[in-house]
Amino acid sequence: MAQMYINGRWADAQSSRTYEIKNPATGAAIDTVPFGEAADARTAVEAAVAAFPAWADTSPDDRASLLRKGIALVEKHARDIIDLLTAEQGKPLFEAQGEFHHFLHGMEFYAGLASKIRGSQVPVPPAMGKHNYGLIFKRPVGVAVGIVPWNFPLTLMGTKIGPALIAGCPLIIKPSETTPLATLKVIGLLNEAGLPAGVLQCVTGFGPEIGEPLVTHPAVRRVALTGSSQTGRRVMALAAPEFKRVTLELGGSDPMIVCPDADIRKAINGAMIGRFWNAGQACLAVKRLYVFDAIYDEFVSGLVKKVANYQVGDPTSRPDKPFVRMGPLHAQFQLEEVEAQLKDATDKGATVLVGGKRPNDPALANGFYLEPA
Repeated sequence: MAQMYINGRWADAQSSRTYEIKNPATGAAIDTVPFGEAADARTAVEAAVAAFPAWADTSPDDRASLLRKGIALVEKHARDIIDLLTAEQGKPLFEAQGEFHHFLHGMEFYAGLASKIRGSQVPVPPAMGKHNYGLIFKRPVGVAVGIVPWNFPLTLMGTKIGPALIAGCPLIIKPSETTPLATLKVIGLLNEAGLPAGVLQCVTGFGPEIGEPLVTHPAVRRVALTGSSQTGRRVMALAAPEFKRVTLELGGSDPMIVCPDADIRKAINGAMIGRFWNAGQACLAVKRLYVFDAIYDEFVSGLVKKVANYQVGDPTSRPDKPFVRMGPLHAQFQLEEVEAQLKDATDKGATVLVGGKRPNDPALANGFYLEPA
C-alpha cells in the first residue's frame, strides 16, 4: 500500500481509511492509498509552518542546489515512474516518457531562476531627500498548496513544486485522487535528496475531505490549482474570505483554423496530435476545427484516412508495430461523457465518418477504450 508523505516521513491516514487506484486499461486495482481527511491536512500544514522560517532564510542558490540533487535522483528512477504513470493514468508509454522528461526540464528551468531572486535599489522622489533611495526585498509569502489534475500529473506538479520551493515557500501537493502513485514516488525521491522535513509534502484523497481543509486552513497563504472551471470556482470561493493568493489554470476550448493556403499534410498531422494526444484529455486539445471551403474535401478525406489507422490499444505496449498511439480514456465517467457528446452530435445531424465505437478486441473489453472519431 502506498502512503502519504508528511513531515519528512511516510504516513497512513489518521483514520486508517484507504481507497483503490484503478488501471484504466484493465479496470483492475493496482494499489491502495490513504483516504486523507481534515486531520491529515492539519498535520501537513503544521509541519509546513514549522519548516517555513528556516526554508525562507535558506539562500535561493542553496534551495536550487537541493532541488537539482532531487531532480538527478528522480531521473535515476525514470523507468519506475514512467511505468506508474502509464498504469494509473492510461497514457501510452511514449507519452508518459515525454511527460516525465517535460517534468525534469521544467524543474531545471525553475532551479535556474534562483539566480533571479534578488532585491533591488530604486530611486525615490527628490522631496524625500537628495541622497535617499529605496530598497526592495523579495520574501516568500508562506505555506503553499498545489492541487494537481489527473491528465498530466507530473508536468503540472512540476509547475507547483519548482516555483514554490525556489521562492522559499513550503509546499503541500494534493494530487488527483485517481493519479497519486507517480506523484508520491517523485515526492519521496525529492525529499530523499535532502529537503528539510515539512518543506515538500504530499497528501492523498478527495477534494471535499482533504483538498478543502487545505485551502481553508488559515496558515496557508498561497494556492495553485490546475483543474476544471467548476473546481476553480470552488477553490476561489474558499480562499476569498482570507484573501489568499490564488493561481487558477482551468479548462480550455481551443479552435484550430485551417486556411486555404495551409500545408494540408502538416495541418492534418497537427489536428491529429492536437486532438488525440493523451486521448484528447488536455486543456489545450483541439476542440473545434474550422476549415475553409476551398480545402475542406481534401482535408477531411486525409484526416479520415489518418484517424482510421490510428492504433488504439494497451498503453503498456513497448514501441513496436502496430504502434499503439492512444490508450484508454482515464475513467469510466470520461468514456461515458465522450460517448454522450457523440450521441448528442449525431442526434443534432452530425455524421461520424470514422471511429467513435468501443473496440471489438476482447483484450480491451475491461478498459475504458474508445476509437478516435
